[in-house]
Amino acid sequence: GNFAEKNPNYKKYLDAKRLHCGDASDVSFLHKIWMTEMKRDDAPPLKVVVDDGAHLASHMAQSVFFWFPRIEPGGLMIVEDIQPIDDANLFKSQFLPQIMNDLHFCGDPKFPEQPCFPTLQPLLAS
Repeated sequence: GNFAEKNPNYKKYLDAKRLHCGDASDVSFLHKIWMTEMKRDDAPPLKVVVDDGAHLASHMAQSVFFWFPRIEPGGLMIVEDIQPIDDANLFKSQFLPQIMNDLHFCGDPKFPEQPCFPTLQPLLAS
């Protein structure tokens, strides 16, 4: 069920276009929300994304690829429910370690010309 509806501020945030609920595995839905609801002249910058979607590694990775490049510098992306369950294990065991490797690579004085996220950058840019 949609437990967010139980929050007393749910309708207020939904009406103000500050909360968006839908199928995060549907890239056309995400793109539509981004272009029509969030990327408006009067919209606040995107500072926090909470992925509380399917517990499938492929959906979690897809969410990161879609939202991460759109988050303002200094913002946060939270992907929840990555505990060790079979459907999420690949996200936790393969995808997250690569992001952490890339994050630690960012700003390395030994490689000043190298972009951050050298492994994931081409995917994030696609």
